[in-house]
Amino acid sequence: MSEEFLARLQQIQAHALSLQVAMQSQPQPSEGRGTDPRGCVAVVIDPDGLPSRIEVWTGWQRHVAPEELGSLILRLFREVAAQTMRAWSESFDFDTWRSRAEATRVEELERAGLPALEQARPFGSPRDPLTLTEEALRALKATREQAAAPPVTATGWDGERAVSITLAPGGLQGCTIDSRWALRHGASAVNAALREALKEARAALEEHAARRRAQAQRLDDLAREALATLAGLQNVHNPPEEG
Repeated sequence: MSEEFLARLQQIQAHALSLQVAMQSQPQPSEGRGTDPRGCVAVVIDPDGLPSRIEVWTGWQRHVAPEELGSLILRLFREVAAQTMRAWSESFDFDTWRSRAEATRVEELERAGLPALEQARPFGSPRDPLTLTEEALRALKATREQAAAPPVTATGWDGERAVSITLAPGGLQGCTIDSRWALRHGASAVNAALREALKEARAALEEHAARRRAQAQRLDDLAREALATLAGLQNVHNPPEEG
């Protein structure tokens, strides 16, 4: 294994870090709010692009058929999400992003003057190569299986199973409201059911996201340990010359 190969791995890691740091320095999308033109429904979208509140207003029955209420909520969400994302993209400073990414990359690569083992220490601890390989293969297999799985969605229901909210990492995917149930209840009851369903859906989606973050962190840790292990092997096969 050549020093050039090890240096290339370190460059790749430095580049990934520079992109991450630069992206974190940019302003995040702001909260989005919107109401349909007839004043029947209002939605609030958090910076992650998920609905944080969905409300129907008193008297909605005069303007919207009960069977159309769920589709109206979904349509309004998509409009507000598009407006919010458009505003964020217009505020994104691409020049600053590129310059910060390059500055971070250069800073990381300046460490290349250190001996390979010394440089690898900040990235992880050396491991037994065979054990490390087995863990990496298991982690990659789980990642491939997850990538091949259908898109993640999470559905929440109210206690009476009259209202459902379906979320995905990209936002609201579906909203159903039993039309006969909605006609028998006022706006406050519909809103309570929407809150309950939304809370359940968000909790389920967050649970899945936490598992994904843990898996991504494990892959990152394995990459760091692999880099440190390669550096250790490099020093074993190419010991420093005695002066």
